[in-house]
Amino acid sequence: MKTEFRKLIIMTHENQRSAFTRSMQDLGVLHIEEKEIDNYEGSEDLVHEQNLINGLLKFLNSEAQQGDTNVTSANLELKEVINQLVKAEEDINEANKKIEQLKKAQDRIAPWGNYDYENFKPLLKNGFKVLLGNTDKKKFNTIHLEDAVLEVINQSGPIIYFVIIARKEVNIDDNFESFALPPKSLSQLESEIQELETKLDALKLSLTVYLPFIPELEQRVLYQQDQILLKETETKYHEHFEGKLISLSAWFPVDKEKKIVGFLKSEQVAWQIRKPEWDDDVPVVLKNRKYPKLFEPITKIFELPNYYETDLTPFLAVFYPILFAYCLGDMGYGFVLTLAMGIGYFTFLKNSKRVAFLGLILGSITMIMGLIKSGSLFGIMLLPDHPIAWISQLSDWVIIPDDSSVVFNAFNVALMIGVIQILTGIIVAIYNNLRYSGKLYAIAPFGKLLIVSSLIWIFLVEMQGVETLDVMSGFKNYMLIVGVALVVFFHRLDISIMSRIGGAFMPLFFIFTGILGDILSYVRLFALGLASSVLGLVVNQIGMQIMEGGIISVIIGIVFLLFGHTLNFGIAALGSFVHPLRLTFVEFYGNVGFKGKGLPYRPLSKSS
Repeated sequence: MKTEFRKLIIMTHENQRSAFTRSMQDLGVLHIEEKEIDNYEGSEDLVHEQNLINGLLKFLNSEAQQGDTNVTSANLELKEVINQLVKAEEDINEANKKIEQLKKAQDRIAPWGNYDYENFKPLLKNGFKVLLGNTDKKKFNTIHLEDAVLEVINQSGPIIYFVIIARKEVNIDDNFESFALPPKSLSQLESEIQELETKLDALKLSLTVYLPFIPELEQRVLYQQDQILLKETETKYHEHFEGKLISLSAWFPVDKEKKIVGFLKSEQVAWQIRKPEWDDDVPVVLKNRKYPKLFEPITKIFELPNYYETDLTPFLAVFYPILFAYCLGDMGYGFVLTLAMGIGYFTFLKNSKRVAFLGLILGSITMIMGLIKSGSLFGIMLLPDHPIAWISQLSDWVIIPDDSSVVFNAFNVALMIGVIQILTGIIVAIYNNLRYSGKLYAIAPFGKLLIVSSLIWIFLVEMQGVETLDVMSGFKNYMLIVGVALVVFFHRLDISIMSRIGGAFMPLFFIFTGILGDILSYVRLFALGLASSVLGLVVNQIGMQIMEGGIISVIIGIVFLLFGHTLNFGIAALGSFVHPLRLTFVEFYGNVGFKGKGLPYRPLSKSS
């Protein structure tokens, strides 16, 4: 279901633009209709300050070190706090940059060890050149230098590190790399790094004084957001009579009409309220009962329905748990999911209880499906001849076996679920056209329903050998003929009858070819459920074989079983989440004729 909306058109004087916009923001109900704005400028300073404070909050939360401080912050103005934080951030960034540079210099000379630069000063004063060089062993043996001393300092693998002392410039070729002796040794660099790190710690500790200002800074960000929104809204007015009068269009939920009228009567404005028209871009708010509401986040993964089509969330709430459970298909895995969501409801998902409750529903239905469909408990097949008595007793509940000789086997039931969902989608398409377009527009979808029903009868019912009455057997042929006729004559009501007849091939082609692909897509339900059960069975077999040895083997076997089932559960759960979405958003939505592109309801309101 969706919330019903009304359109509000307001006109007022230009000098009321800012004041009235602020009043609408205080009201917090009106969704302002968009207006194309060319090169809008006006809130750059607000955006800059908002970004600056967001950056400072991130910096403060990540860098501030908790500690005792005697500095009070009550007498600091927020602007002063911002300026001091900007300076502190610059100082800390500068210290980090210097430490990084020193560490790079340290890493560069580390292979040559710790030297005393003072010992080389007499040589450098007398014109000698001191170079640090490195190369591989093969190239090192080819180095020939005149009037120079070459001394190996270190060797790491194939790389040789050496020092060169020469009276003149050394002719460097491709045999080695070299650079002048740095004036700072390893110990000096280490000392500077420690000094900077001490300074850095002190800077971070000094940030503690600003921690009490975090709520005020966060509130300032929200205030800036409100001001930005206010400025943007002021540009959405339409100007009339040389700008003396301005008008604005907005949307509001119909249950807020009394509140809106009371607000408008208190303002110096003229207004008109009317129902939406077909070409209006109306915002959408989903409105469902408690159970379907749990599935609204799944609906929003794709996109919202537009205002003039049915919200499919209630149908998703029926089909998605069944599809999920059919894919996961193991009673034990359903129990694990239920247990995890039950714990999460009170712990790690206590702030997302709807997600936890949705997981509880999916896990519970998976437990039931894992019992009645094929019968699987952590990869253990629930068979009547199982040596464990209670597992054998559970097999009595299996009503959808993998036995191909039974009509309602796991493969056929997967197709039946697909048939029911697809037929439901076509019926919803008929309802959509009846409600939003008119009776004539529902005729072609009804023809499609007749065609699809007759094709399913022919290819699924009769191929399975299900006996039907002769009268009913002939009825399917009439359904097919009537369905084709309805599609031919009513598939495009915006063109002439002859054009409809001439252009009927493509819609009929897509119906006849699409229904086969849509239904066969539901085979993935059977395949995924079978795959998770088989992988669980394989994990059990390997684990039991490992445990045939001594106590060490038993421990290793248990670890393998836990790891194997955890991995299988993760893969199966991911597939069980994704593939039902694909079946819903492609096959089901496709047969509904889902258009989507619904505009989310975003009222002009205050964040702060």
